[in-house]
Amino acid sequence: MQDGKSQQERWEEAAAACNDFITTLGNKYPMDEYRLIRDYQNGEIIFDRRYGSTNTFEKNNYPVGYNLGQSGNTPSQNLVDAYEMIDGTPFDWNNPEHKSNPYANRDPRLAMSILTNNVEFKDRTIEAWTGGRDGKGVIHATRTGYYIYKFIDPNLDLLQNRTSVHHWVIMRYAEILLSYAEAMNEAYGPTGNVGYRLNAVRALNQVRNRVGVEMPAVPTAISKEELREKIRNERRVELAFEDHRFWDVRRWMIAPETLGAPLRGVEITKISDEEFEYKPIEVEKRTFEPKMYLYPIPQADLNTTGWVQNPLW
Repeated sequence: MQDGKSQQERWEEAAAACNDFITTLGNKYPMDEYRLIRDYQNGEIIFDRRYGSTNTFEKNNYPVGYNLGQSGNTPSQNLVDAYEMIDGTPFDWNNPEHKSNPYANRDPRLAMSILTNNVEFKDRTIEAWTGGRDGKGVIHATRTGYYIYKFIDPNLDLLQNRTSVHHWVIMRYAEILLSYAEAMNEAYGPTGNVGYRLNAVRALNQVRNRVGVEMPAVPTAISKEELREKIRNERRVELAFEDHRFWDVRRWMIAPETLGAPLRGVEITKISDEEFEYKPIEVEKRTFEPKMYLYPIPQADLNTTGWVQNPLW
């Protein structure tokens, strides 16, 4: 370490910084209902970038079958699979019950973040099945079988050019709790607290039990390694579409197996008005090699500065 500090010391400092925020300012940022994160007046927002009254985000991201919708960001099956079942167990495509109705009895944040097939949206249900108004066969339709919902205002009539105030969340209180849980677990384990108000497990459970979510609490009888994976998955679903995942997997040094994994989606076949067949598919291959943790230094800079090229380039 260039500053002479060990990784342990860095985790301890991070935990202390988060603890200072939680104990002195935490009460000022109540975690409102999760679905209200799109509201710029949400109580847990610490720092955001506010925009004027617009409908650009809706035009860019409404499902293609809706007036003026352009599909835009379409979530991956990789992300959808990360949302747990409502009882806290992992979703599993090898489970016949899960596969037959993959969006039932899931972490409520899934429905608040992603539009899935046959869910109610505006004046009808999403038709993400092959041949549906929002599915394969329609130009610009989702390739993954999903559409983004988080941050969308579902009440706008785009044909009438209705608008609403939007914002981009840069930091909110749930992120502080998750960062605290991660640092505490790495520094002191799942239940160590060195006199702090919260230990790692309790901080994580505050996020899992927020208004409108109420996922089962993570037990205190959990190993450091198990809790690390729980925290990483919690960051993935809680902070979905908030520009964290790309940087998280890089700092965790797991980018080759995450960013480098194939992008997956789902192929949906309509059997009847209420019955569908779901088949996970590979949408496209992705590549992330270890050298990609750092950018290559342009040759012109190497020629004029005498710098050494970054490793593996």
